[in-house]
Amino acid sequence: MTESTIGDTYDAETYRVLDAAWNSWGRLDTDVIAHLINPAFMGGPQWPALRQAHAIARRDDGLLVASSGLADPTEWDDAEPTNGYELEVFGISGDLAVDSDTISVATSWLGQTVMTVSNLVAHYGFGVSEMLDRYEIFTIQLDDARLPDEATATYLDENGSLVVMLGLVDDELPATVPGPLAPIRLVNVKLLTVAEGRFCVNNSMGDGEARHELARRFAAQGGILWSGLTRPSVV
Repeated sequence: MTESTIGDTYDAETYRVLDAAWNSWGRLDTDVIAHLINPAFMGGPQWPALRQAHAIARRDDGLLVASSGLADPTEWDDAEPTNGYELEVFGISGDLAVDSDTISVATSWLGQTVMTVSNLVAHYGFGVSEMLDRYEIFTIQLDDARLPDEATATYLDENGSLVVMLGLVDDELPATVPGPLAPIRLVNVKLLTVAEGRFCVNNSMGDGEARHELARRFAAQGGILWSGLTRPSVV
């Protein structure tokens, strides 16, 4: 089966289930964040079917930015076709003006963070799903992160690195949607304060239990899937 046939057969249903998920949260934009020249042709990470974009959904209290392409139907040389890497990543925040235009969202800290994580997923591929299968939630470090000046002391360490948590779930959005080739995970990206990031590795309870303890505290705080530069640290 050729890549074109894979797309002709499964793209529409893939887009339908993902659009329905984002629309269940807010109002999905018709425009997406995309590049004039695909970064895969310029040495960047190659997304499963080469389509690399990000979707925006809006509601009165916040914005959602999600990868669009990591779960595109794909044929592999050494495996059966899949819904790409079988996941899409997303972040939510109430910090941005809900009427921000597409470019403003793309260049915001929310857009840039989600795009950075998306490209890391494209780089590591199915390894991300394997980590989620094993740990449910885990953290990754984003080097040379850029945040507004007022947030750097809270969120960036002395090396300018930001820690995010992947895999938090809540009834606000489904954890998976039924792709035509496989279930597709919707993977939340949540910014951690410096103190929260260090809590995950400098504690007496073990890294896994520390991550789940943070998840419990986020649930108690409210807005478990949301990130915000003025969110009080739970540590």
